[in-house]
Formats: sequence, C-alpha cells, structure tokens
Amino acid sequence: MFRAKNKQSFFAMHQIYNKIKNYDSSIDIEFHILWDSKNELSLEDDIKWKDLIESSNFNIVSYNLDFFIEYCVNLYDMNKQDTIKNFTNFKAIFLLLLPHYLRRVKMYDYYLLYDDDIVINYDFVDIINLMLEKTPVLITEPFNCNCDKVLIKKILEMYGSEAVTLYKKRNPDIHGFNAGFQGVDLSIFDDFLSKDRFELMINMFNYDGIIDSNGNEIWDHRRFVNDTQQQSFLSNMNIIKSKKDPHILDPLTCYVAPNFGSHPILGTLNSEDELNGWGCCMKSKISHFIGHTRGKGKPIQFLEKMDEYLKINNFL
Repeated sequence: MFRAKNKQSFFAMHQIYNKIKNYDSSIDIEFHILWDSKNELSLEDDIKWKDLIESSNFNIVSYNLDFFIEYCVNLYDMNKQDTIKNFTNFKAIFLLLLPHYLRRVKMYDYYLLYDDDIVINYDFVDIINLMLEKTPVLITEPFNCNCDKVLIKKILEMYGSEAVTLYKKRNPDIHGFNAGFQGVDLSIFDDFLSKDRFELMINMFNYDGIIDSNGNEIWDHRRFVNDTQQQSFLSNMNIIKSKKDPHILDPLTCYVAPNFGSHPILGTLNSEDELNGWGCCMKSKISHFIGHTRGKGKPIQFLEKMDEYLKINNFL
C-alpha cells in the first residue's frame, strides 16, 4: 500500500516470490499493490528498480486511491467528497478496502498481507504450507499486547458472548498481533458485503487524522489509536471469524519487535547499542522493522540486509 516502484518494493516482492517459487515453482502468485501516485521517484537509481519491477514476472495487479474511492461511491453509494475527506485522514482504511474488494468482486479466499520493510531469515516453508491450506497466520508483538486492541470492544460487542468465548479459545494468552505480516482468511469480510453492513464496517473507524488544529503532526496516544485501527480490525476479525483456527507463530522465535522496550527472554533493549536496538528484531525468523522514524527513513540495519540480499541475487 502507498508504495513507489523503488528498490525497497522490488526487494520485498523478489524476496517472497523466490521463497515461494523455490519451494514449489507451480504455485501461482499475485501481488495486489496500491501504488502511491504522489510518491514520485526521487533518485535516478530508482528508475532501475522501476524498470525491474515492470519487467519482472511478479504478476502484479495495480491499484490507485481513486479506484477504491470509486469502489465505495459506485457500489455502496457513499458521498464522494465525504469519503475522500475521511479516507485522507485515515489512509489505512485502504488496507481493508483492498481485501474487501478481493472478497466481494474477485471472490478470493485468502491473502497474505506483507509489508516492504520485512526480512525473512529462514526457508519460510511452514508459512507457505499454511497459506496453501488457507490457514490464518498471526505474528505476535511481545512488546505490546495492546497493539491490536483499540477496536476489540466494538468487535466483540458486535458478535456477542460466543465471540468472546472463541477469542479466548483461539488466543488464550491474549497476544497482540501485527498486521504488517498476516495471513488473512478473506471470509472475515463476508459480514460486510451488503450496503448496510459495509457502512457498519466503515463507521467503526475514527477519521480525525494525525494532524492537530495547529497543523502539527500528532505523536501522542492519539497517533497510536489512529495507526492501529486497521490492525485491530484484521487481527481480531481473523481470530473470531476465520473458518479455521489461526496459527500463531512461535512468539519466542518469530515475532515483531521495535528497537526499544523489554523482551520476555532477551531483556531490555538498548537503542544506542551497536545495532541501535535492532538486535532483538533481527533474531526473529521474520524481521519487521516497525516504528515511526519521523522522516528519518528506515534503519541502517534494514537497509544493509536489503542490500546484502540484492547483492547475493546479482542486482547490486
């Protein structure tokens, strides 16, 4: 979502494409990507990666923001100007509109939501098999069990006591799950296909945005609430409405960690050490370099891993 056709996008696609194809070359892969038309290429070197992406055999289905605005206006009779205003304030809603479209129009059963700042540190075979079985896959954030909880009350109240029981059965340790990497049972959107139910889904979210009345970007708890709404919807719906019990990846070996805080096994992180605190993240089988950098870009530890991969595969 909102990606430019640059080095990082190419790396993200090439990495997971090769992991899957190396395991079974007969598996068909589609990438569904919402490109950010305003995110212009800023470096001459980006042209190289844009050309590689467009000449690849990745099987990319491309979208832009207008596609999903029109999807809401034409199929659900939403007011166009209000929709644009709200969705501009909460762009993560597009992370839900895309899979909703895949379910309603394409009638797909499953997809893997996969961010472009992830390094996969092993063969990935277990997750590929889970995907082929259409089993939901969840990865924990052991530093923050509340990372997906901002909508849990609304969701559980919508479905009642049976949903509470099922949630506790499927997630007894009340883990928090990251949605930057998540295998999603698309049937979770079946309850929101009709006009009234779609409006119910859309109205679950807060569209106040992350800019305050003085025009400054918000970084307090309001930012956390805004930024984790779609993660909360996907994680909790995947737990209580998926057809199969979700598979929770081993929290001790496969987890999402920032570069600060305290891990239950590895202890307190030091963001000023030789790895700037990213050592814990890099020990995970799936290293997702999360967190707000406030304009500083991705950490050098991720960039080095990405370049190492591209060099091994003869792209650098």
